[in-house]
Parts: sequence; C-alpha cells; structure tokens
Amino acid sequence: MKRLLSVPAYIWAIICMLIIPVTFMGNDYFAGKMATLPFMKINPVYTGGDSARCFMQDSMTITINKPVFESLIGKPRKGFVQVKYSGILPDLIHSNIDYNNDGQPDFYVDINTSTGETNLEALSLYVSGLEVSSKVNDYWIVRVKLLNEVK
Repeated sequence: MKRLLSVPAYIWAIICMLIIPVTFMGNDYFAGKMATLPFMKINPVYTGGDSARCFMQDSMTITINKPVFESLIGKPRKGFVQVKYSGILPDLIHSNIDYNNDGQPDFYVDINTSTGETNLEALSLYVSGLEVSSKVNDYWIVRVKLLNEVK
C-alpha cells in the first residue's frame, strides 16, 4: 500500500518541478493575461475615480470625477475629488467647482499654470484642503481633500 501511494506522490512532485520554472519564465505573459480579465480594475486612488461630468469653460474642458473614499473595509472618513482641466490652458485658471452636483459651488480654485501656484478656497464644510495640483502631459490635475458626509 505504501508503494502504491508513493507513485502518485512522486509523479505529482515531478509535475510541480516542471511547472514552477515555466511559471517564472512566463510571468510577464501570465500577468498580461490576468490584467485583461473583466474583474481586474485599477484602484480609483491611482486613477482619480470615474468621471462624473464634463463641461466647457472658455477654451478648456473641465472634468469632475466622482469623489473617492477608498478603504479595505467600509468607507473612510477622508477622501478626495479629482478635477481635470484639459484643452487650451490659459495662464490663469479661475473656476468654481460643484463636485456633488447640488447646485452650490463647493470650492473655488485659482491656478497659475506657468508657476504651478494653486489657491483653494473651501466653500463647503466637507472640503478640507488641497492635496495635489500638477500638470500632467497636456492637462492640469487638481485633487482636493474631502471629508465623508456620512461620517
């Protein structure tokens, strides 16, 4: 009986010894295939979230993303909203942003695109400050820190 059980164990060990190097050699291929699976998604912390709405102001397009409150379990107390300015960017950008679409501006942004200086005026209790303001490729990104309205 012992000899009968050892034969499949040795066969399984040999198969595993062959599979392990193949997985390391094909790591890039397997990673690329896994990334195309439908359930794989980039975390909104890195992308800025999904786009909520776009509108034109002067010669530029302003894209306001949905607020991001990301955590492993539940909704955290702090998050952010990302605003993207694209198109022909003027030297000075002045805009009122209503991120929650309630008809009232939530913050006012003043951006000097030549120096990168950005001023934020919070007009809502849930806006807590500026997180990032930066030129990326041909557009300008602003991330504004938010407090969760639910918590």
